[in-house]
Amino acid sequence: MKRWGLIFLVLMVALGAHAATQSTAQTIIATSLNSAPYSDAGTVASLPVSTNVNIIARQGGWYHVRLDSGQDGWLLMTSIRMNSTSSSSSGSSWGFGWLSSLFESGRSGATGVTATTGVRGLNTGDIAKAKPNPQAVNEITAWSATPQQARQFAQQLDIKPVQVAYLPQVKGAQP
Repeated sequence: MKRWGLIFLVLMVALGAHAATQSTAQTIIATSLNSAPYSDAGTVASLPVSTNVNIIARQGGWYHVRLDSGQDGWLLMTSIRMNSTSSSSSGSSWGFGWLSSLFESGRSGATGVTATTGVRGLNTGDIAKAKPNPQAVNEITAWSATPQQARQFAQQLDIKPVQVAYLPQVKGAQP
């Protein structure tokens, strides 16, 4: 009986791994296909909105993807939306659609899979020793969007607004 259990487990993992390699997605913004999973990596191609991609692998907040043309590169996970497939929504013809969902990235909820990214490697000592960098603030300001641009972008993607309260100010903290 143990042997059949082991065979079943190996079969399930193999089917799941196969399903995981068959993930597809679309870009939700015009973005650059990078040569490596880094923001400063070289650009392989510029991709318009709604470009179909096949997911090859994931590394941190990046997906290694292949285009229909055969070209491959890396995209930020926040620049793509996973396609729902018949196997994940109604079960595959073998009844293992749920298995492929185990290999989707992010946190699964009632409305689908949600992926988040964050900063790792900072500790309280790093934060306490942090120094202001006005030049970096000025450089990043060039990437900011006006409230009107943000509303238009949200409308295009049918994003619903959510009101988030400001955190209370800590005594002694500088604004």
